[in-house]
Amino acid sequence: MKKRWSRIDGCAVLLLFVGVLSAIPAGAREAVDMAGRRITLPESLQRVYVASPPENHLACAIDPSLMVGLNFPLKERDRKFLSPDLWHLPVIGGFFGLGHTPNLEVLLKARPQLVICWQKTAIDTQFDAFLRRFDIPIAYFTLERLQDYPQNIRVMGRLLGRSQRSEKLAVYAEQTLQEILPKVEAIPEAQRVRVYYAEGADGLSTDGRGTWHAELIDLAGGINVHPGDEADLYGMEKISLEQVLLYRPEVMLVQEPSFYQRVFTSPQWRHVPAVKNRRVYLIPRVPFNWFDRPPSFMRLLGLKWLAHTLYPQRFDINMQKEMREFYRLFMQVEISPQDTRNILHDGEEQVHE
Repeated sequence: MKKRWSRIDGCAVLLLFVGVLSAIPAGAREAVDMAGRRITLPESLQRVYVASPPENHLACAIDPSLMVGLNFPLKERDRKFLSPDLWHLPVIGGFFGLGHTPNLEVLLKARPQLVICWQKTAIDTQFDAFLRRFDIPIAYFTLERLQDYPQNIRVMGRLLGRSQRSEKLAVYAEQTLQEILPKVEAIPEAQRVRVYYAEGADGLSTDGRGTWHAELIDLAGGINVHPGDEADLYGMEKISLEQVLLYRPEVMLVQEPSFYQRVFTSPQWRHVPAVKNRRVYLIPRVPFNWFDRPPSFMRLLGLKWLAHTLYPQRFDINMQKEMREFYRLFMQVEISPQDTRNILHDGEEQVHE
């Protein structure tokens, strides 16, 4: 499986999107996906299904009215931060590890004019053949490295016929990377913070350096204490508490609220430096996770949050202001100061009361 999409390949794909291609039926247009495949789409695209969460979330941000189904049910608390176009869509499922596949019956009932799927694997080849039986075009689209997002957002916008909207999101992504990454590069190695990414109900699953699930640690200037397995796309390696103690992380990033609420009172965890110094942070996750599971466009906001969390003196960021701007642009909703506090501290209240 090809895991990386080079910048050179990306530029070629973008040029093909812009080019005028021949032999396109009336009322249709031709596009090229990230696998280099030419696909014919309706000129006025109105119904789209996206089979993988990172791409699904981006398509929702570009134009939620296009979506015909969800990968998984929306949580009630998330609805106020998402377009009503998404609230009552059927759950079609998708390809996101552990044997998950789309519900084909529900998919056909949704009548998509385009299906977008992550990478081309043996499973997806069967899926492709199934869709061809019903003349439903499929486009392959890969979102991995955050630094590729400006270009990838533009490509997604062209695929969906929403270039003007996607350009605004791409510019935000560019500005975020330009704001954060040069400052990170200036941090001396000896001053970088050691970080452990705690996943699972027991905090003993993790993803290591170089993996796309934990990419934000590297981008925000932290040192991921776990080496990791870059080839493992699903991740969540199991490790022992003894290993965490040996890693001696200065900061812990926690996915599960249930673990976060126990970690400060656990005699097993109290000797971990991050716990002892109360530098344990629950990752924000409304309406989508800011860090991982899935690693989506929300990581643009998550990068600012994490850089500020690790190095508050170097990154003097007003997170409430940043959140209001981000949610207005990407989710097209206005959030209140109370909303920002709730999102930033959701799940932490019981610990700090």
